[in-house]
Amino acid sequence: MSENPTPPATRPHPPAEEMHWGISYLREDIQDLRQEMRENVQGLRSEIQGVRQEVQEVRQELRGEVRSIHTRIDETSRYLADRLDSRFMWLLATMVALTGVIVAVIKI
Repeated sequence: MSENPTPPATRPHPPAEEMHWGISYLREDIQDLRQEMRENVQGLRSEIQGVRQEVQEVRQELRGEVRSIHTRIDETSRYLADRLDSRFMWLLATMVALTGVIVAVIKI
């Protein structure tokens, strides 16, 4: 039998010049991706800043509304206290008058 030695399977290596171009293209693609990421991050940061400003504005509006509610509560509380004071005074005066009438009726 005759043996025909088969050459070992070797991968063809591209020439060095083609490798250089391939690496250059990959490098450019990576740089483009980095630039896109920077732009996306910048855009996201500006959107977050806009949302923060909107939240701050809503927060200020709510503070104003809460202050106005507190003012109304304070006014209502003062009004009710004044009314209760006047009613208490009328009740107290009526009780004193009725007590006087009862004492007068008992003594007669």
